[in-house]
Amino acid sequence: MEKVPYHGNPGNAACALACYTMAAQYLLPDEHITFEQMAKIARMKKGYVVWGFPAWKWMMDRGIHIADYDKSDIEAWAKEGIEGLRKTVAPKEFKYYQDNTEDLEKVTKQLALATEHTNFTYKQCHVTWDMIVEETKKPGICDVTLDGRKLHRADGFSVHRVILIEITDNEVIFHDPTQKNDGAYKHEPIDFFRAAVESLDGPELARYSL
Repeated sequence: MEKVPYHGNPGNAACALACYTMAAQYLLPDEHITFEQMAKIARMKKGYVVWGFPAWKWMMDRGIHIADYDKSDIEAWAKEGIEGLRKTVAPKEFKYYQDNTEDLEKVTKQLALATEHTNFTYKQCHVTWDMIVEETKKPGICDVTLDGRKLHRADGFSVHRVILIEITDNEVIFHDPTQKNDGAYKHEPIDFFRAAVESLDGPELARYSL
């Protein structure tokens, strides 16, 4: 099993930032990047969803390659603004992003930080479980979005992001950036974890590699 640095989620919407920090610490140990430094790079606002584009640019500028798979149409989002995003994600997911993002218009302007970088590849598609399994076998490390409320056996809905460590024949081992800081090397049965992923109409999968 890979040894991957762990970081929790000190806020109610900083799971993505924690994942970017873990991926960067794993692939770029000599950078000694901290969560707090990554928060400044990502322009984090406490209590709001962190979008990855500034953080991804920082990572890619240092040699990391990012392959992103997502149902949303980044080109439509860039050309049409927020309406372009609305068209390609499920209503409950769009509402979550809208309610939990400080300024979606500002995020739209950040798209080019990633999409125009030579180390970034994007495939618009519906992410399947088989794709997730295959990507985790490749070099680097992956993160994936899922329904955090379902993963944590709670009512309601939230978009949550975790780092994938290993997928065996019967379980998923992952870093779950929790507010209690107790989510390192969690084990869940494949069927349960997969159901949390597939609760999203369009889960996002990203692989980070050198």
